[in-house]
Amino acid sequence: MFYSLPPAGNKIPIKAIVRAIKDTRRSSWNQFESIKDLLPAKYLLYLSSGRAALWLLLKALSRIRPDKQEVIIPAYTCPALTSAILKAGLKPVLCDINLNDFGFKTENLKLKIAEHTLAVIVVHLFGYPANLGEVKECCRKFDIYVIEDAAQAFGNSLLNSPESKLGFLADAGFFSFGRGKPLSMGHGGLLVIKSDETAAEVTKLFKDMKQQNGFTNLKYLFKLGSYSIFSNPYLYWIPQNIPSLLLGETVFEPEFEISRGIDLAASLITNFLPSIEEEMEIRQENTMYYSNALDGIPEIKKVPFPEFPYLRYPLVLKDFRMRDQVLTQLVRQGTGAALFYPTPVNELPGLREVLMDSSAYPNARRLSEGLITLPVHSGVDASHRIKIINIIKNSFY
Repeated sequence: MFYSLPPAGNKIPIKAIVRAIKDTRRSSWNQFESIKDLLPAKYLLYLSSGRAALWLLLKALSRIRPDKQEVIIPAYTCPALTSAILKAGLKPVLCDINLNDFGFKTENLKLKIAEHTLAVIVVHLFGYPANLGEVKECCRKFDIYVIEDAAQAFGNSLLNSPESKLGFLADAGFFSFGRGKPLSMGHGGLLVIKSDETAAEVTKLFKDMKQQNGFTNLKYLFKLGSYSIFSNPYLYWIPQNIPSLLLGETVFEPEFEISRGIDLAASLITNFLPSIEEEMEIRQENTMYYSNALDGIPEIKKVPFPEFPYLRYPLVLKDFRMRDQVLTQLVRQGTGAALFYPTPVNELPGLREVLMDSSAYPNARRLSEGLITLPVHSGVDASHRIKIINIIKNSFY
């Protein structure tokens, strides 16, 4: 009860926060400029969240092509996508996923594309590269924008192509630095754009966006300090048991902040960028350990490419009736194992009434019913891994 690993995220030492404060005060130059120098993008904007970045992009695209109002997204994804689409005055259209790379089921995507399709959003779920090439091929002939949701994939690349960074390979992409992301700073999102035309329209909207004030920075500093303290496994159970924080919950929030990002958060991101490779190596090592230890258990579906640095390890049980039994044991012993999105998007509370979509999405449902995510972040050590594997194996035998 009094020990629990966080499901995802990274440690933020107090000394790193102090260093970021000093860097922000010392430099009159916007801290975001140092991020731009480290990332391979022609146009890069820094906002308050990944969701705000997506809203800004979609708002700009809808101005360029006002005759198109539909945006296709996976039926199993974060409801924040629908929040941004709806707030931009557009219509979300759901498409079933495949269970190999968790991207779109291509034959279904071809049927969903229509004359009013403005964009297709490819989600790199768990940080694993979805079938981007196939989606581009489907969209090219209809001149449809392809957007990468790389919120869970910052730093990751295409398989066997380390120079091909996810989030930078389509017409546009966006990242998040919120809770449980590859760099968990509690604030911030990046928007990546290739097209001059799109960038020009986005810039017009960006200029009118509000900037953070001193009070907002103070609130963020308090939030950051709390995260640094309570992400410790001996203290994480405290926020985990405060219902209002909604830790581990999937909630549709139609209203959200849209503003430019905070300089302090940008400074912190800059300080952590050099360590992302080390964090990825740890995630890769933990992923390989789970994959090897669970190999040969017929009730478990193998993950694609087990050498990849997943954000969370997707443990998919073939017999979904076993899922809750295994998860209960893992949660009870504070392993950091957790659910992900509990249902397909059209069945989530709040969105069910908004989308009015009664269609069945078999693979999205199958994943939601059989999935447990295991922690792979740098807080997971050998003893944690052994404990997790033993619990899973003892649940079956």
